Amino acid sequence: VEFLERSCTSEFSGFLLYKELSRKLKDKSPLLAECFGLMARDEARHAGFLNKAMSDFNLSLDLGFLTKSRKYTFFKPEFIFYATYLSEKIGYWRYIRIYRHLQANPDKRIYPIFRFFENWCQDENRHGDFFDALMKSQPQYLNTWKARLWCRFFLLAVFGTMYIRDTQEPGFYEVLGIDAREYETYVIQKTNETAGRVFPVMLDVDSPEFYQRLDVCVQNNRDLAAIVASETPKVLQIFQKLPLYASNAWQLLRLYLMKPIASATTQGIAH
Repeated sequence: VEFLERSCTSEFSGFLLYKELSRKLKDKSPLLAECFGLMARDEARHAGFLNKAMSDFNLSLDLGFLTKSRKYTFFKPEFIFYATYLSEKIGYWRYIRIYRHLQANPDKRIYPIFRFFENWCQDENRHGDFFDALMKSQPQYLNTWKARLWCRFFLLAVFGTMYIRDTQEPGFYEVLGIDAREYETYVIQKTNETAGRVFPVMLDVDSPEFYQRLDVCVQNNRDLAAIVASETPKVLQIFQKLPLYASNAWQLLRLYLMKPIASATTQGIAH
């Protein structure tokens, strides 16, 4: 149920983003507007499919709450491109890994929705390819020193968030017969390789240090959860949490400062 809820909210958020971009670009760039409109259609179909599936558990998400408050926050275009590209590509590798595993282990297919994952995966992959082409058409978003720093940031943010969340609570993957840590490692490596086709840098995710530092964050988060669940007075909990927050910040900073790997794109430019 948590997987369905999280995925449904994510897909519907994607629909809102693409639909808004399509609306804003309608007069300025009809071709781009049409592309975003088609992607919005895909995301809406995914969200509706997931929401329908939740009715099997007597649940339904009120997706309307995401549209009621129209507060706009400005982000530079490149930030949207980096984040959305990675979201689509990591979604592809996550879903296709689950799909292939369940093809080989049909006894672990706990719910019919997993039979449809391949088509879903390919939608995510095509969306990522669109943003790949979009960024390559705007080289100022990729070929500067600022772009290299921001690409490192977004890669680490996406990889770190996924790894820490899923390995901290691996129950869903255990039910499917998947080792959460092996799964996360695979998805991170594949997404990193894919991003290297457009981003100027890749992270050194083959280094043992990369996962060792993320594992420290996972344990810190477990300790934080234990503190929250304890009967310790709230004031004392604040002091108990501070070293763990500081440790997480330190681990992530060290990961960001790890020497990145120049991508094939960058090497081609240099050549």
